[in-house]
Amino acid sequence: MKQAVAVLAAGLVLLAQPARAAVTFDFIFDEAFPISVSSDGSVITGTLGSGGFPAFRWTQATGVVSLGRVQTGGGGGVPAISADGTRIAYSIGSLDSSYRTQGLWTLGSGWQELMPPAPPDGGTVDGSYGSVWSLSGDGQTVVGLYWRLGVGNRAHASKWTQATGVVDLGGTTTGQASRANGVNFDGSVIAGWVETPTGPWRPAAWVGGSLVLLTDYIEATIAGNGEAKAVTPSGDVIVGFAKDPVSGIRAATKWTRTGGVFGPSQVLGWVDGTSSTGNNIPFGVSADGGVVVGYCTFDGDPFSTTGFIWTAETGVQDINEFLADHGVLVDPNFAIRSLTAITPDGTQIFGDGRMLTPPFTRKGFRITVPNLVAVAPDAPAARLELSAPSPNPSSSTSRLAFTLVTASNADLSIFDAGGRRVATLLHADLQPGRRSVTWDGREAGGSRAAAGLYFARLTTEHGTVSRRLVRLR
Repeated sequence: MKQAVAVLAAGLVLLAQPARAAVTFDFIFDEAFPISVSSDGSVITGTLGSGGFPAFRWTQATGVVSLGRVQTGGGGGVPAISADGTRIAYSIGSLDSSYRTQGLWTLGSGWQELMPPAPPDGGTVDGSYGSVWSLSGDGQTVVGLYWRLGVGNRAHASKWTQATGVVDLGGTTTGQASRANGVNFDGSVIAGWVETPTGPWRPAAWVGGSLVLLTDYIEATIAGNGEAKAVTPSGDVIVGFAKDPVSGIRAATKWTRTGGVFGPSQVLGWVDGTSSTGNNIPFGVSADGGVVVGYCTFDGDPFSTTGFIWTAETGVQDINEFLADHGVLVDPNFAIRSLTAITPDGTQIFGDGRMLTPPFTRKGFRITVPNLVAVAPDAPAARLELSAPSPNPSSSTSRLAFTLVTASNADLSIFDAGGRRVATLLHADLQPGRRSVTWDGREAGGSRAAAGLYFARLTTEHGTVSRRLVRLR
């Protein structure tokens, strides 16, 4: 049931209200996953949905073009693209299909294998020299991991340039693993993780070749566990996730460099309904650090997912709610799975999902939002607040609390995912203050509401704010 509810939650985006800006949602191709985009959004790379998941390159003129070199005997890593769209890095199979390795594709010349030779302590483990996880904006630095031989066969974060070949970035403890996930424009700041002595990952960065630990790790607790995923072109902002020490949720997190030093973790938050086994993992960040996009699992199930967006104005918000707040109607038979990339100016966001009806086609999409931070809903943040429903999900009564700063006529109602008003919980002229109401899970006529996704919407003279609510049987 959880999976079915989560699929509904990911795909049914209605409840439109007048758009605050020219936000658009467009499908761009089928059976391919967009993962990385050029600076202007005109060139996309990712993986095809079948045939060994090879990398592809897309432009409006060419459509989706496979780059070949399927990963022999399995896979690992993700494709990444340079700022100008002419270079793509990814894990590829050798020409004779005998091993997997890091590869760099250049427009006009094709693939270059980056290993062998491997670093002195490197070699193949299960037929793989290593994998690619990112490419610098200038196309000169490839980062990921390589496999080290010997006891434990531990992977280590790696960096490749034409001058140095693949080199070891290192970790914290001999015999422990590490990986590089993201890199800035000139290759000087690399984001990733290092394994702690007891196993959990810890967010880390390599700045000018030196390891920087981004969290305080406390052994035998969850504090400090996590992973750094992406970095801005300047290298001044890193995003990833870290476990919230109170709730245990893997929360979207940001680290900002000031005066050459990365500050403490800034917890951005999580999508409402995320459990202690869920994840909120950023995959992309705008150049100014003002917009973060990523992927949420509610209970750790990879099929119970949605995309999320964060700005300072909205906090971490389910992308379905964000689109609804901006009057965008997405096909109710389409489930958004993840947001995977964003252009540096923050105006184009890319992701993937699949249709809920046969033949269940996978689709890549683009969300265009001019001046995203400026057009985030402003009235709710300043004038009213609707807290997350509690409990959520729920099979019984849910409590909804809200705050009015000024006197206003207020309407608090429940809508289903098709935009139909299910129940009106409150409609009255109210004085400033905090109040709460409950919904017993019944429609206006008294019948029990079906299991699925609903929205609680508070509408006042000063704006509208909505919250996602999932009903269980």
